[in-house]
Amino acid sequence: MMTPPTDDRFEEVFRGQYPRLVGLARRILGDDREAEDAAQEALIALRSDPVMGRSDDDVAAWLSRVVTNGSLNRLRSRRRAEVRTQVVGARDASRADVGPDDPIEGADERDRVRACLAILPERQAAALLLRHAGHSYREIAVALGVATGSVGVLLARGERAFRQAHEEMSR
Repeated sequence: MMTPPTDDRFEEVFRGQYPRLVGLARRILGDDREAEDAAQEALIALRSDPVMGRSDDDVAAWLSRVVTNGSLNRLRSRRRAEVRTQVVGARDASRADVGPDDPIEGADERDRVRACLAILPERQAAALLLRHAGHSYREIAVALGVATGSVGVLLARGERAFRQAHEEMSR
């Protein structure tokens, strides 16, 4: 049964979920400040969403999904901005008769992982992130809005696509 949300309810959810949400976003983004922003944006969205009146498990799953999707969107935006910067830099470098640097060369492993996650289909990336954050198949299913039996398939496909992308980027 849905109950109308109250300020006390929101504060309870905020205090209980904020550290977990920041941690999830940090694993995706690798940046504390951006992770806090992503968690805060999800909680702001929660305040006006009908899910607020549902059970704690439903709210937690909804928040996980919103933070994961928001963080992946931030990661994609960051990646697009980096590519635009590299294109401009490459254009400037080519004018100076200097070849552009390989964008992957010199990047550490976390950057490669984030780049691989950014190119995966959204559900696969989210499933991998949630699983590696310690969530059960049931929790992942609720967060992604899929059947529990589909989680294993999403994870297997995601892992295969991730491995392939990582190998290509490592060359």
